[in-house]
Amino acid sequence: MSVSSGANLFHLRAKFPLAVVAKALEVLGDRWLVGYDIGCVFGKTIASSSLGRAFEDAKCRCCVNAFHGYSHSYECQKKNHPNGIEGMGLEDLETLERIFSASNALGGVTRYMTRYRRRVFIDLFFQQWDAEKYANLGIMLHNNYVQALEIIDTEEEALQHAMKTLNITQADVDKWHVEEIAYFRTLGAEPEYDVHRLAYVELLQSYRDVRCVSYSALTRSVNNTSLSQRKI
Repeated sequence: MSVSSGANLFHLRAKFPLAVVAKALEVLGDRWLVGYDIGCVFGKTIASSSLGRAFEDAKCRCCVNAFHGYSHSYECQKKNHPNGIEGMGLEDLETLERIFSASNALGGVTRYMTRYRRRVFIDLFFQQWDAEKYANLGIMLHNNYVQALEIIDTEEEALQHAMKTLNITQADVDKWHVEEIAYFRTLGAEPEYDVHRLAYVELLQSYRDVRCVSYSALTRSVNNTSLSQRKI
């Protein structure tokens, strides 16, 4: 598939996630986040759609999922990966991947079923999934809370010790984060002074080539003159 046809296909299918965003704006209110495998691109799609103004006014944003985000460029990861988003917490936004992984077990069971029975089994699977997750919701929230407290108690102390040892402050870390984003945004763009340096080197190489040609011509001329004098 060509790039242009792939892009057109994405725009045709974008109506489905856009419909989800439209419903979320009605139900969830302000300040929520969309986790999407191509959230970096989808954010631009939302901005150019009729939902763009409402999405911006609600102070919502898009990002990429933690697992899929590592396949994006580092510039994209610095802006859109959950690890770089303040307040993101422990959420990795990969619930669908876990559902897909669990539902793979249906393949062997439903492979030779009729269409009706296959759909019944799939429906029963997701009903059971919902029931189990709802039953374990309290345990999941408790475990996440305990994990967050453990991270704060152990890793925060290690971080503060490292910062003190290296004589750096939180302001330094924040500054480096901004500088890193700017660096990767301009990575690959040739600075102006490098352009002039490259042009200077290219001129020197051209001058060297011209001198070699001139020296070769001069040498042949001298040799020919000497040979003519000998014949005379």
